[in-house]
Amino acid sequence: MPSTSPVILILGAGPNIGQHVARAFASKGYKVALAARRLKEEDNTADQINIPSDFLDPNAVVNAFLKVKTLLGVPSVVIYNGENCYLGLCRRSANILKLVL
Repeated sequence: MPSTSPVILILGAGPNIGQHVARAFASKGYKVALAARRLKEEDNTADQINIPSDFLDPNAVVNAFLKVKTLLGVPSVVIYNGENCYLGLCRRSANILKLVL
């Protein structure tokens, strides 16, 4: 069920910057969705969902976004730190996300 609180989605939420950004937004009342390779769904809480994702696959971006949209609502903020931009991959992923919205 989507939340009434604002939502942040951090794609590529590593243990350093990603986690710190998540805590900063959570302290401001945001629901947090983290997506990264090493996350475990069993660590989800009422205020944070973890989405195991490998962003070498552009479909993983869409799947993560759809999961957040279903569970928490449309993100107010998206931080996209999930892939290296080469061969237009970032541009393709951004275009795919436009279709999801």
